[in-house]
Amino acid sequence: MNPQSLDSDTPCSLARPLGSLSGWQERRAKELMLRDMDNCVRIGEIAQQCNLSRSHFSRAFKKVTGHSPQDWLLRMKIEKAKRLLITSMAITDVVYECGFADHPHFTRTFSRLEGVTPKAWRHNFHHAIASSHFLSSADWRERQTETNPGTLLAVLDHQRPSVRADH
Repeated sequence: MNPQSLDSDTPCSLARPLGSLSGWQERRAKELMLRDMDNCVRIGEIAQQCNLSRSHFSRAFKKVTGHSPQDWLLRMKIEKAKRLLITSMAITDVVYECGFADHPHFTRTFSRLEGVTPKAWRHNFHHAIASSHFLSSADWRERQTETNPGTLLAVLDHQRPSVRADH
């Protein structure tokens, strides 16, 4: 897999493989996909904005990100959902805020990528927060970065069960 981060808005600074997107094309494509995340994103329109055919754009995007445009966008939707799940927003509202058509589709997709249901993921997150409040002062100072939602998201990502890639 390419070292480019999934959720990075910035293009990869490493030498680009032949046939991949240029820096401006990658930035533009990600910008358009993230902007229209909650609507139906048309890959052909994004390819046109990058001055490429749909098929060439899809191949070039995968070379630079390691994921097809559709898969990358789906992963970004799940990342957005995780950020919303740490709030008090109802899961049903998270579904529509992230651009999923319905609750069952969201739950299936979330479970496939994260290894647990959204409800279980939320519970695990809040449990991790609650556990961090019962530490001694010295332990708390040592672990205070764990109460940062971004850090806790990373901790929870490493704790999820492994999921087979063929699903």
